[in-house]
Amino acid sequence: MIKVLRQLREPGNLKILIFHSSWSLTLGSGLSYFFGLLRDRIFAHEFGLSRTLDIYNAAFVIPDMILGVLVGTALSAAFVPIFSKLYDEKKSLGFAYAHQMITWGLSLMVVASVIVGITLPYFAHYLVPGFSGADLDQYILLTRVLLISPILFTLSNSYGRILISVKEFFWWGLSPALYNIGIIIGVLFLVPKFGLVGLVMGTVFGVLLHLLNRFWPLRKKKYNFRNKIDFSFSPEIKETIKLMLPKILQYTMWFVMLMAFTSIASTLSEGSVAAYNYARNFMSLPVSLLGIAIAMAMYPTLSHDAGKGNFEKFRRDFKRNRFRSAVYTTLAAIALALLSKTVVGLLLGGGEFGQADIDLLASVLMVYCIAIPLESLMHAYHRAYYSLKNTVIPAFLHTTIIIFTIISAKSLVPIIGIYAIPVSFAGGLFVQINILAMVFPFVLKRRELSYPVDSTKSCES
Repeated sequence: MIKVLRQLREPGNLKILIFHSSWSLTLGSGLSYFFGLLRDRIFAHEFGLSRTLDIYNAAFVIPDMILGVLVGTALSAAFVPIFSKLYDEKKSLGFAYAHQMITWGLSLMVVASVIVGITLPYFAHYLVPGFSGADLDQYILLTRVLLISPILFTLSNSYGRILISVKEFFWWGLSPALYNIGIIIGVLFLVPKFGLVGLVMGTVFGVLLHLLNRFWPLRKKKYNFRNKIDFSFSPEIKETIKLMLPKILQYTMWFVMLMAFTSIASTLSEGSVAAYNYARNFMSLPVSLLGIAIAMAMYPTLSHDAGKGNFEKFRRDFKRNRFRSAVYTTLAAIALALLSKTVVGLLLGGGEFGQADIDLLASVLMVYCIAIPLESLMHAYHRAYYSLKNTVIPAFLHTTIIIFTIISAKSLVPIIGIYAIPVSFAGGLFVQINILAMVFPFVLKRRELSYPVDSTKSCES
């Protein structure tokens, strides 16, 4: 700490810390969680665990799936390394690739959103079988309005990847907080005038804030980025498609699972969709701050160990970090489970969110806490496999287990109701981790025996 304070006294270091270091990402995450919590509290006070909030939450599933599968796979799998390489050679080459990605991505989003918007009434009842009449009509209307969001997010997320590549971390991290602020504005000022449609209008406004915040810094003289339509099918675009293909199935199945959970919850008592989403939000906090953070931090270390052929160190590093993840997230899960009713009551209680809502959400959250260390270990094992240049086993297993999870949830819901969702989710993770753990020594040994024959081969991670 003393060293950090001493460095801050040096000219320019404070600016670097705020705008260009990992601390700026931490600051952005903190702001996003704060406003996300404020958003959830306002939702709870205004709507409680109601059908209104069920419809709103359900309306996000299709837009999120379109964005994640068609564009998110390309941005996560390929954009940063390809853009960075081109940008380092010549700034204009990097921007040319960005223009092509944005052009193709936007075109894909517009076509997909129009098709879904037109055909949605023909299959909506299959997605949310528990909605009918006015509820189903409202769901279709809200989903159609929200189909604007993946188009805008395609732009914003593309700008965001450019910002990450040039280490403008502050603006990247600030956007999620602004998105939540837009939603809050919709609840407080637009819902009283326009009803539930006003809430969706606030959400779209939040997406615009998310977008403008990332585009503005790129227009500075330092970057001088300008939008340009470019339908060129360059070798880099072909490489992007090649890299994104393995992730499409995995991403698709993840969203299919979320869609299945929403569908199941829609058939249960009013407020079940909202309760499931609230519980998932609460349990994702320790997973993100502890489990994913440890997995991401160990990833470059394990990659370096494997790349250098230091497999004994690889084993020690993975064992240590796996243990840390298991211990920290288990303690966090126990604490959250024990304090679930207190936490839910303190953060969401009041207004339309009564004692019955608190009891239901707290009980769902307690069951969901079982999945916290399991999901965290899944991320740890995935990064360990990726470090060994093996993405096939995690992707294939993840896809298979999701099918098992969906079948399990549908089978258990007549018996235990909404608790079938967190129980099946945790059960699927438990099976997945055990299989990953059993197969991992063989994958590591095979990689060790083949070193350095394939040490120069590249893989998509």
